[in-house]
Amino acid sequence: MKTHPAPQAPSPATFDLRAFWTLADDLQRQTVDHAGALFAFVETAEPPRLFALLAQYRCFTDYYIADIALLIARLPPGRMRSFLADILFDELGSGDAAQAHPQLYDDFLASLGIDHAPRDRLPLAANLALLDAARARLVAADSDPAYGVGLRGMGGECVCQVYLARLYEHLIRNPYVREHRDRIDWTFWDLHVGEHDIAHREKLRALIGEEVGRMDAGSVAGLERGYRDSMQAWQSFWSHIHAAATADDPGAVARGASDGASALPAADADARIAQFHLAIGVHDLQQARAFYCDVLGAGQGRSTKNLIDLDFYGHHLVIHQAPQEATGDAAFGSAFYGETVKVPHFGMNLNWRDWSELAERIKQRGYGFIDPPHVRMRDLPGEHATMFLSDPSGNSLEFKAFRNHDEVFATIFSAHTSQIDGLENLVKKAAAA
Repeated sequence: MKTHPAPQAPSPATFDLRAFWTLADDLQRQTVDHAGALFAFVETAEPPRLFALLAQYRCFTDYYIADIALLIARLPPGRMRSFLADILFDELGSGDAAQAHPQLYDDFLASLGIDHAPRDRLPLAANLALLDAARARLVAADSDPAYGVGLRGMGGECVCQVYLARLYEHLIRNPYVREHRDRIDWTFWDLHVGEHDIAHREKLRALIGEEVGRMDAGSVAGLERGYRDSMQAWQSFWSHIHAAATADDPGAVARGASDGASALPAADADARIAQFHLAIGVHDLQQARAFYCDVLGAGQGRSTKNLIDLDFYGHHLVIHQAPQEATGDAAFGSAFYGETVKVPHFGMNLNWRDWSELAERIKQRGYGFIDPPHVRMRDLPGEHATMFLSDPSGNSLEFKAFRNHDEVFATIFSAHTSQIDGLENLVKKAAAA
């Protein structure tokens, strides 16, 4: 799936409201184009493929409710917090559980009358990883609330609405839908592609306009970063669903994901990927994080007590806590998910096929490995194949291939974060941060 590169953001020091909305509108136009190309097949899709696509959106409706609650818990009192609380109340049915938006979407799916296996409705593993990663960034102790407004405020009310509107345009032209239109429950769509949701979007935009003028440069940058992250996540979310719905067996990808297998079709494994990877030592991990994220604008991915993954302008930078005492050697071993890796090192993230071919090429030339080809973090977000070797001068190189490249910066979460019944504990944690 072809995606459009996001425009470069202006420096926070010169950031103004007009520049922010110019950027936001440009990104939204890209989203409209992406959504239109993505959903074109819906107009002629057979019922099983139609259901395979539509049912996968359901998991977001639950996540969104929990994420908005978490965002509200982190915001200071004010009009933005009150407005998001109104949205949350609306999502929950304004006191009537039968009118809660997840239930309305279930009613819509049931009214389609399309035969399907129950397991086909299980969400794709890759999309659960995206949703968990977004929630991790939302509740991170060092995350600015403005980032959350960009990620889930603008991302939920603005970006999501664009995708739903384009999907609806193609959906109502589908022959099966046209034939059964009178029996289909359209309540969910009436709310999300009509004046109701448009009013939410416009009010949110107005409130953000008021808030931006009172923000410091760091918060404005955080708002923009959250909006960008939301754009990228939505592109991946719907691309995964599109791949599953257009596969030879539209139910196979979903079933495989529920069994812990790859959620990506074979064609995606061959997508062109060449992402530079660098791991370096730093004297103070949190001081370095502040420099790379707050000063240079890198995005933070997963982290442990001794390392942090960073999205450095699309490349993969990992900072490792160096030993506090000098060892007489610039290199050191750093713990990484049950292994010890040598720092510093550099290399590339490749697609699975190119990585496998490179591993075979190295073997055929009789060159030895420091760490032979193997798979790390199996069945976790960020699962990847890796291999280490040294060049003739002793420089360490690592080559990786992620099972799902969208998870390079995914944050590892405990299983309960996928469940709405874990919301109370998450809210308490966010409020205490």
